[in-house]
Amino acid sequence: MQAEDRVIHFCVEMIHPPAPLKRQVLQQVYFDLSQTRVAYDSIDLADMAQARFYSRRGKAQSLIVFLPDRVLMVEEWSDIPLSEFEEKVRVAAPVVLKARGAQQVIIHSATVRSTFALTHYDDARVFLLDNACSLEGHIAPHFKRPIATGGLRLVFPETNEHPGNLHVNIESFRHSTNEMFVEVKAIFGRQPVVSSDVAPIIKNLHETRAFITKRVFPFLQQFDCPQEAP
Repeated sequence: MQAEDRVIHFCVEMIHPPAPLKRQVLQQVYFDLSQTRVAYDSIDLADMAQARFYSRRGKAQSLIVFLPDRVLMVEEWSDIPLSEFEEKVRVAAPVVLKARGAQQVIIHSATVRSTFALTHYDDARVFLLDNACSLEGHIAPHFKRPIATGGLRLVFPETNEHPGNLHVNIESFRHSTNEMFVEVKAIFGRQPVVSSDVAPIIKNLHETRAFITKRVFPFLQQFDCPQEAP
């Protein structure tokens, strides 16, 4: 398996006490961010229940989405490294949360999605379902339909040694036959975060990314071995 994965998605979700979304306030936030390194190309206030700032760069898209009780910062089909996204959160989150009147982030989550290219398999479905899960010959007779994607879903609860509830999806990647898709969403709610200092959120985002490289990759790597000749 290729050691360098391809990160395609970052997201930080910050849940705060509910407050009405006000058009003038969001317009001011949009202007304030335009004076920083975190400027967005467009603003969409057509639906005030789900307002957003966004920039598009080909397939890639950067977003801030505002809901009554939370703010999401998203990089979809990301074309930037984690360090740049962390800097966006560091700069924009305090500005946005202050404008929303939120002194604390009650719960926050970090989501990272990436893909790994296989070395010894051309079909990720065969690699994961038949090889890693030993399900060869046990699926088709029962479902009698071809499989588009297949995968594993794992949930790791928070412990004193390991903060955050982790939801892990490992699937064959529907956009590329020989790549594995990995999504890790980590939810943190034990300790509120002061909105003026989002360093704990950035740290947890970094740890969520590290879970893929340090835990998911070696788990998958153990199965990506040369196949025996028939």
